[in-house]
Formats: sequence, structure tokens, C-alpha cells
Amino acid sequence: MEPADGRVILFILIGLAVFALGRRFQTMIIMRQVWKQSARQVTARRTVAHNAAKSMIGITLVAIFVIWLVLNLNRAM
Repeated sequence: MEPADGRVILFILIGLAVFALGRRFQTMIIMRQVWKQSARQVTARRTVAHNAAKSMIGITLVAIFVIWLVLNLNRAM
């Protein structure tokens, strides 16, 4: 009877090991998906930040031009 009990315990240990490896693999896959999604969000946020900076620079240049125009028109009048 000894060898049969040993085989059962061996199968149980192999099953637990395979289960643990499967859980780790599943966690790794989920973390990789989360990382990819975060990387996409960072890229999108970077693009939005660059566009916002460009528009702020454009508005600043327009405001400086308007102030310059108003000052020159005041001198002319």
C-alpha cells in the first residue's frame, strides 16, 4: 500500500504546484495588460499636454500682439 499513498501525495503536490504556477502566470498576464493600458494613457496624456502647451504659447503670442497693437495705436492717436 505504501507506493499508492506516495503516488497520491505526489499527484497532489504536482497539482498544487501547477495551480500555483497557473495563478502566477494569470497575475503576470493581468499586470502586463494593466501596464500596457497605463503606457497608452501616459502617451495620450503627453500628447494632450503638448497640445495644451502649444495652444498656451499661441494665445500668449496673440495677446502680446494685441497689446503691442493697442500701445502703437495709442501713440498714433
